[in-house]
Amino acid sequence: MLTHHAYYIEGSVGEFEEYKKLIPHFVAQKYDRFGIDEARALTELASLKNIAGEAVFLLGLNSITSEAQQALLKLFEEPQKGTVFVMLAPHGALLATLKSRMLAYPTDLSTVTENGSLYFAKGFLGMGSKERSDLIAKMLKDEEGAKERVRDFVNALEVALSKDIKKNKDALGDIAIIRDYLGDRAPSMKMLLEHLALSLPNIQDGPR
Repeated sequence: MLTHHAYYIEGSVGEFEEYKKLIPHFVAQKYDRFGIDEARALTELASLKNIAGEAVFLLGLNSITSEAQQALLKLFEEPQKGTVFVMLAPHGALLATLKSRMLAYPTDLSTVTENGSLYFAKGFLGMGSKERSDLIAKMLKDEEGAKERVRDFVNALEVALSKDIKKNKDALGDIAIIRDYLGDRAPSMKMLLEHLALSLPNIQDGPR
């Protein structure tokens, strides 16, 4: 039983499916970019009469605009009785004003399954610069589904680095910037991944 009306989880939207299994929900929705229109739609949906007792809205966000967060302030402060929001968002994405109306969701990221993308990301972090470049070339060789594949990979990198947030603070901030660029209509995925190849730390405990 959730006792507060709004919770946040700082992490990668790549973990969303695992949190769906962990958190009983009424509505579960993942967004590439959560803007003002999405905020208004959520407010309208949450205002509907809740006939199911506790209604939990589980939201997974790749990014969220400041305008949308401002629109959610009142909703998260005074939701309909029995309505609970759980928001999974990247590290540093939430404004302090919105975050102050929420509590950290009581869950352990170690429960998230280490799927193929996470295994792949850990391998990347253990590679040298040439190996990373070769892997990027292979990742982008097939254009079909490349953007989704790259997004999953970037999300998995964030999961891997989030195990030591203090140590990897700069790297996580870099990943957040790259994720925003991936939301553009036609991003240069090769350039973005090559930037990460150069900027991310080498961590030798990943699989090779």
